[in-house]
Amino acid sequence: TEMERRYELFRSKGARDIRAFNSKVGLSERLPYVFLIHDEFAEWMLTEDYKSAVTSNVSRLGVKARAAGMHLIFAAQRPDANVMPMQLRDNLGNRLILKVASVGTSEIALGVKGAEQLLGLGHLAARLSG
Repeated sequence: TEMERRYELFRSKGARDIRAFNSKVGLSERLPYVFLIHDEFAEWMLTEDYKSAVTSNVSRLGVKARAAGMHLIFAAQRPDANVMPMQLRDNLGNRLILKVASVGTSEIALGVKGAEQLLGLGHLAARLSG
């Protein structure tokens, strides 16, 4: 995978992460940051095979992808417990949420209530890791 390839490159230069690697190599060898954006992933999560594959892969990627310069972005109109199982939520670091209709939806998507009280019009709540 791309993440494994990057870690092999890091080892070859004695680097722990993308920043260290990019500081040790010339401009032409630097690695770009990669953003994987999965819009409307709730629809895909209705398929049981896809759901189990996503959950296990995100668990693995969530631990190592950030240091490799790879970032996962999942977007859903209506997150619920079926779409965002606990294992998946636990492995997603930062969370941004716009106004939602209920306390329950806020707790599922953000981990706390409050997003149901946002004003809308671009206001958001954030839960940032680190």
